[in-house]
Amino acid sequence: MSQPSTPALGPAARTAFYCCALRAADAQRVAPVCGDTFAARFLDEDVLEKMRPMLQIQGPSASNVARHRLIDDWLRAALTADPERRVIVLGAGFDTRAFRMPGGRWWELDSPEVIAFKNARLPVAEAPRSLVRVPCGVTDDQLAGQLTSLAGDDVVTVVLEGVSMYLTSAVLERLVTVVRTTLPNAHLICDLMTPAFRARYSATLRRELEKQGTEFSKETEDPRIIIERAGYRATRHESIVGRARQAGTVRVPGWLLATFLRGLRDGYQVWAFEPR
Repeated sequence: MSQPSTPALGPAARTAFYCCALRAADAQRVAPVCGDTFAARFLDEDVLEKMRPMLQIQGPSASNVARHRLIDDWLRAALTADPERRVIVLGAGFDTRAFRMPGGRWWELDSPEVIAFKNARLPVAEAPRSLVRVPCGVTDDQLAGQLTSLAGDDVVTVVLEGVSMYLTSAVLERLVTVVRTTLPNAHLICDLMTPAFRARYSATLRRELEKQGTEFSKETEDPRIIIERAGYRATRHESIVGRARQAGTVRVPGWLLATFLRGLRDGYQVWAFEPR
């Protein structure tokens, strides 16, 4: 049976395939960082060729996989303690955690073309957990309605990975406000990049993204402040670059990260938030 062809690579699909390709390459390592063995199911040579320039940028590539592993670890701990917790992944891309995590009831939201392709390559019926996929992007007008259909006062974990750096401050604030309103006890897990980090350390990746038709936000406000303004408080954070260093995929001495390169260490982190 022939595999379905890849969707037209719009900006959202390009970034999703980029992250997926990095995880697939990681899974082939002798000692993988996150070990996502499902990621390769979404890839073919045409996609890999389009992504190749971005895949060759070592620092962002290592950080991307370390970010995914960090979120994996936090989710695994939460689901071990509460196996029936709802997990809603916004801008899910080719996230495969519903197939890998020890529990959870899962919802994945992304653009219709990504969801359709994902359903063809990794069907919901194969998931060992409860999984619902919803064709709706994080900036779509119908997002509020889709989240309203999931409303409840239970503790829900909402994951926003690899998304915030593409959003304007207004869009990010609207997004987290919708989550806060419809899911009042939601816990957020998201990766956040400070404007200083973006300006100083992401220039090469930003140039390649622009060639692919997408770009990071040019906002100057720290995204953590935006999320806190929407009614959340930070409960935990961990350096993505620091995690990549622990995995041996970023080779920077610890003392250097703790002194002269603190902006590199602290400027891009995974954050957890709870309602204030």
